[in-house]
Amino acid sequence: MTGESKLKETYASSGVQIKKAEAFVERIKSTAKRNQHQQMWRGAGGYASVYGMTEDTAVAVTTDGVGTKLLVAHALGKFDTLGIDLVAMCANDLICVGATPNLFLDYFAVGKLNDKVADDIIAGIVEGCDRAGMILAGGETAEMPGVYEPDHFDLAGFAVGSVSKSSLITGEKIKAGQKVIAVASTGIHSNGLSLARRVLPESQWADILEPTAIYVKPVLQLLNRFAGKITGIVHITGGGWRNLLRLQPSVGFSVTKSLAVPDSLQRIAQSVETAEMYKTFNMGMGLAITVDSDDEAMLEIFKEAGHHAAFAGEVSDRAGVVEISGFDFVLEDKLKD
Repeated sequence: MTGESKLKETYASSGVQIKKAEAFVERIKSTAKRNQHQQMWRGAGGYASVYGMTEDTAVAVTTDGVGTKLLVAHALGKFDTLGIDLVAMCANDLICVGATPNLFLDYFAVGKLNDKVADDIIAGIVEGCDRAGMILAGGETAEMPGVYEPDHFDLAGFAVGSVSKSSLITGEKIKAGQKVIAVASTGIHSNGLSLARRVLPESQWADILEPTAIYVKPVLQLLNRFAGKITGIVHITGGGWRNLLRLQPSVGFSVTKSLAVPDSLQRIAQSVETAEMYKTFNMGMGLAITVDSDDEAMLEIFKEAGHHAAFAGEVSDRAGVVEISGFDFVLEDKLKD
C-alpha cells in the first residue's frame, strides 16, 4: 500500500489496549490456578474450557460478546444480525477444540427494554443457533437503568459443547510442513469495530454489520471425515492473524496465499498500516485449519456449505512467527491465550 508511513491509526488509538488486556488475562490465569481441577483438559488455543465428565468424554464451555458492533447497530437502528454474531463468536470457538456445539444461553442487559430491539436480537440468536445446530437453552434479560442509558444495552453469550478425548484438538500434533487451510470470512466479523468506527464515516457502516460466518457444520463434517488429519483450528478474532500463534508455541506459520479481503476491510486499510491490519482484523480469513494432508476433498466440504476455502500456506519451524508473503514484516508478538 502506498503512503503507509503517514498512516497512524491503530487499535490503541481507538481506545483498545490489547497489551493491557493480554496482561490481565495472564493475571486471571495465575489466580484461577488455585481452584483448577485435574479433570480440566487442555484444548488448543484456549478457545474453550474443557471439563472431563468421564475418562473419555468432556463438556466444552465458552463465552463471548460482539464488542462495539453494538454501537454500529444502534447508530443504524438495525439489530437483527447481532444475535447471529453472538452465537458465531461462541460456536466457532467450541469447534476449535474439536467440540460439537450443543447448547446456547444469552445475557441481555438493557437500560430500558425495547420490545422491537429485543425481538430482533432474540430472532438473530435463534437463527444463529439454527446455523450452528445448537439449542437455545435459556438466558437472562436484565433491565438496569442507571447502568445503561435507556436506549443502550450489552450482550453476552454462553455455549456448551461435547467432545471425546480422542476427538479433542490439543495442538500437540502440529508440526512444520503441515498445510494451512484458510476459510473465508464474511466481512469484519465481530472484532476491531472500535478502530473501524474511528476511521470509517458512518455512511459506510452498513457493510460492517454483515454477521460473522458460522463454520460449525462444515468443520464437524471435516473432523468426522478426516479424523486424525486435523491438528489445529483457529478462529480469527481479536488479535487478527496472531491467533495462529496460540496453537503451538514451538512452530510458526508461512502464509503464501491470501483470500480476498472484504471491501469493508479494504476501506479501513486506507487509514491503517498493513501490519496493524493483520494484527487487528481477519483480513479475509475467518478460520484457519492446520492439516496433515493436502486432500482437495477437504476444501470441497466448505464449498458445498457455501464457504470459500483454500490451501493458503504451511506450518513453519520459525517458532512464534507468522510470515505473510508479499509483505516485508512478520507478526512476531505472540497473542496470549
